[in-house]
Amino acid sequence: MGKYSSTGYTMQALVKYHGLKDWSLRLPYHDSISVNTTSMMTEAQISDEAKGGVFMGGKPVVTANSRLEAVVGRIKPGARVEDFRIDSKNLPRGEAKGVGYSSSAGAALTLLCHKLLVGGEPDLKSLSRTARLFAASAARSLVGGFSRLYAGDDDEGTYAEKFADASDLDLRMVIVPLPSKVRTEEAHKEVLTSPFFDARVRSAQKRCDEMEKAIRGNDIDAVGVLAERDTLELHSLTMTGENRLVIMTEDTIRIISRVRELRSQGAKAYFSMQTGPTVFVNTTEEHEKAVKRAVEKMGYRAYLSGVGPEARLA
Repeated sequence: MGKYSSTGYTMQALVKYHGLKDWSLRLPYHDSISVNTTSMMTEAQISDEAKGGVFMGGKPVVTANSRLEAVVGRIKPGARVEDFRIDSKNLPRGEAKGVGYSSSAGAALTLLCHKLLVGGEPDLKSLSRTARLFAASAARSLVGGFSRLYAGDDDEGTYAEKFADASDLDLRMVIVPLPSKVRTEEAHKEVLTSPFFDARVRSAQKRCDEMEKAIRGNDIDAVGVLAERDTLELHSLTMTGENRLVIMTEDTIRIISRVRELRSQGAKAYFSMQTGPTVFVNTTEEHEKAVKRAVEKMGYRAYLSGVGPEARLA
């Protein structure tokens, strides 16, 4: 009999991926880089004394159960999600989109399943290939810190590895959660119809090298500029796809405009977004509280965050 608990942390993708060249293995077209947060997470508990798969708020989560099936089958062939029960919750609670809860959930659940079905301490780089089957971003959340997902040609070559942490760059984030009804999977498919997709793949791959160099070099300004550029490039793809999908909202634009005002006044503040309207403001310890106050004065809830760790068992 086994009962275990874990925590996985959300991440901000600094260089984001869109589109998958293999949906069953969830292989992206190019590398991506992210940083884990400290203020938003998924907490989960697993037990083989009960059955039914993944539950949230006492209700089964169909999408999570479906994605976790591949994870469980990889960890222990023949095992099934229905053979145990996982109770999961995202903190803080809310209906925001683009925060990164699929990544934190995938990391926490993969770690739990490995502990229950295999035991011992996993090699996170190796296990990231399994977490990727839940969500490609979960591979990066699993290893924590500043991490890079290498987009290989096959399963073995597509894995995540941490290359830096807060001792290399003490990045601070102000996270402004915003709601949306757009599904990430919808956006992944939409970008493939953009006439600029091939150019995006080349640009993002090059930007990963530039971003990693900036992080290792403790260059917050370069990191901020690169993340802004990547954000605008990513969202331009969804807007130029077949269905002309606009994920930004009026609130998003208001916050971006305020961030630019703060920067013009001398603050270290740079906006960043994922697949959703939620805004991350990349900043420093010196300016994080002022940035948070400025956003809250606009009527938005904001959360402070530092560089977060890898997924962990309690």
